Amino acid sequence: MNATDTRERILGRMFQDIHKNGFQGLRADRVIADLGITKGALYHYFPSKDAIGLAVIEEIIEPSYLAFFRSLEETKGHPIDLLQAHLLELANKATPDDIHLGCPLNNLVQEMSPINEDFRQRLKVVMDSMIHYSSRALERGISKGQVKTNTDCISVAAFMIASMEGAYSVAKVQRSIASFQRNIQQLVNYLELYRL
Repeated sequence: MNATDTRERILGRMFQDIHKNGFQGLRADRVIADLGITKGALYHYFPSKDAIGLAVIEEIIEPSYLAFFRSLEETKGHPIDLLQAHLLELANKATPDDIHLGCPLNNLVQEMSPINEDFRQRLKVVMDSMIHYSSRALERGISKGQVKTNTDCISVAAFMIASMEGAYSVAKVQRSIASFQRNIQQLVNYLELYRL
């Protein structure tokens, strides 16, 4: 197994452990024991626990969360349709584990933003980018006559992301996929208000 594969295996398992136990509950020694590697090998790739967490954000969370939102830059469809379809896909594919463990991004925002500025800044990049790409899509919709001209695109985009993440939090504490799906449906209905 080459170095890239080893690093990716370590990072993937660290992400799983963080998602399950939180960053502060991460037990790197347990993860490396499960992987059958040495502590020296771990620190060859990640010099500190914080470096592991930041790499998880930058290399796993950010690309996976932003894939859809970045695609809005290239897509020609109606922005309301695209945003609604993405939200409904999240609702329809939600599993009991997704709900029980919660949104990995939201979990880290809640846990680490108050106590670690490096984490807060990296997580802010992800959240701000989700809002930015959504807002730009709505602005293009205004210019194409698809979205109401008086739409405050940045506010609508920010509210959408806040509501989506809030839906994860409510569902997590209620341990209810149905709760998540209901709240996402209300968000889908909200976006319809801006359609022309």
